This record gives sequence, structure tokens and C-alpha cells, in this order.
Amino acid sequence: MSNSIFNTTIGVNFSNTFQSSKEKVDAVSAASQIKATGVRTVKMFTYNQIDCISAFAAQELQVLVDVPNGDLKACANNDAATINAIIKVLTDNPTTIPMICVGNEPLGEWWNNAYSPYLVAALTNIKAAIKVKGLSTKVTVPFNYAIMGNSYPPSAGTLNSNLKNIILDVCTILKADDSVFMINVYPFITQNNQPSIPLDYCLFTAKNDSGVWVHDGNYTYKNIFDAMYDALYVALGNNNYGDLPIVIGEAGWPTGPVASYPSATNTNAQTFNQNLIKHCKSGNGTPRRSGKIPCFLFEMYDENTKPTGAGTYENHWGTYGYDATKDNYKAKYTLKW
Repeated sequence: MSNSIFNTTIGVNFSNTFQSSKEKVDAVSAASQIKATGVRTVKMFTYNQIDCISAFAAQELQVLVDVPNGDLKACANNDAATINAIIKVLTDNPTTIPMICVGNEPLGEWWNNAYSPYLVAALTNIKAAIKVKGLSTKVTVPFNYAIMGNSYPPSAGTLNSNLKNIILDVCTILKADDSVFMINVYPFITQNNQPSIPLDYCLFTAKNDSGVWVHDGNYTYKNIFDAMYDALYVALGNNNYGDLPIVIGEAGWPTGPVASYPSATNTNAQTFNQNLIKHCKSGNGTPRRSGKIPCFLFEMYDENTKPTGAGTYENHWGTYGYDATKDNYKAKYTLKW
């Protein structure tokens, strides 16, 4: 994807929703710390945290805002209050907000189809309202990787047959909007669920074709990130949407609890995130698609009150953790952003 939408290849996800009152990072501090990393684009999970949007704008950071899943039904029904509230934020910040995410992993199986009936209509109505206002704001949907029916080997990549019609309807809207297909990719979760996958294949550190690399026809995969990306690329291509730019909405590695997740260490998190950043910025792309890969690191700060249904690692994705002795957040490890 060109830089016509985002200011930088690497962005960062930001949320302070699931932080206790004691540990909640304030908007001004967050904006300052994020800017200091060199990151210029921030992805949020709401559209109504005006203090955060204002603080990021003051630091000349781009902001992607999000329509929460709970608002999709109202948007699908063209509820005036909800649509107007969303559009007001975009109208008030036309240069700060280049893109709005509609839903957050809305097709995840854990939602039991609570949001899938409303996604396409919500996306359609929000885009129509943006157009009426004459705004240039793009729309997208951050999907979780379970939208894939098959991803191994990459050449056999297919969309989940139960979700395919919805996904392709979304693709039609994205293509007409000259927007991007957004997917969340988590090698940590994949490896945790399938321990037979070598850790070094997930960390970008597998060397010398020692039986770890994956050979798929004429393509060789040295890491699982590229394999997951290309499987999606193949699946979209087989449905005539191979020209949609793919953006990684979330990718990261947690730092605990090690007792339950031995690979969730600071060292592994640093290794994965640094190699991810280097790889996405390099321009080498994947075996099937060259170029820089826009990617939003998950995430800037730990969230100590985030629900842990998926796993207790949910509280530990931050590259910055709370330092109780200094009453602030500090980097857990060094990253060259």
C-alpha cells in the first residue's frame, strides 16, 4: 500500500479502557510517549474518546478510530443519533482521522453471530454518511484471522465458508472506497494453540532451512507471519479481490504470565516485535507480494483489567508496562520503531 493513507508503515494500537483507575495512562502522556517512539499513526478502539483524539492531534499523530461492535446494529438501522455522533468526530478532525474501523473482529466465533447480521449494512450506512459530508475518510473492518477456512499451505488459502458472503460484501465496499483489507495476525496465539509449530518460525528467527521453513511450490516461507499473510492474499485473489491492499490491524507478543505461557517472555516479545517492525518496513514484503506492509503493533500499554477469557496473557500485550515505583509507564524492552 502506498503512503497515501498512513504517515508511517508501523503504527501502534492504543487503549486505556481496560486499565484500573490507578494505572490509567492519560491522553497527554500517551501522546507524548507515542510520538517519542517515532510512530505517527495510532489505532484506537472507540470514536468517542475526544480527549485522546485531541491529545494525539496536538502531537500531529494520525488517528484511526473505531465503531465498537455494540454500535453496529444502530448503524445498520441508520440510527440518526449514532451515525451523527460518528460523523461529528470525523468532521471535527478531517486531517487527523484518515480512516474509521467499523467493528472490531465482529465475525469472531466467540460473539455467536451477534454482529455478523449488521456488519455490511453498518459499513454501508457509515460510508454513505461520510460521502454526504464530503469527507475523504476511508472505511475498513478489522477482521480476526479465523475468517480463514484454510491457511496451510498458503497456496491453499481459503475464506471461512460460513463467513465468505459477508467478507466478500465487505470487500466490495472496500474496493469501491479505495481502502484496505485489515486483518489481525497473532503468531503467538497460533503457536500457543498448536505447540508443534516451532517457536523460531514464529519469531522470524528460523535459520538455514533446517526443516523449519515451509516450501510451497516455488515459494519458501521462513516465518509464519508471511505464510499467514500470503494465505489471505491467495484467498482474496481467488475471489477477485487480490488487488486490495492488506493492512495488519494487530500483531504483537505478550510478556506473561510465563508460568502459564512459557514463551510469553520479554525477550521473545522484543524479538518478535523488533523483527516484525524490521520486516514490515523493509519493503521485501512476502514471497507472493513485495512492498512495505502497513502494520499496527499490539499494543502500546498493558491493560490490567482486560477480560482474560481468551487467556491471562490478555493483560500483558503492552510494549510499555506500569511502573508502580515511579507511578508511570515505561518501556519493558528496547525497540527501534
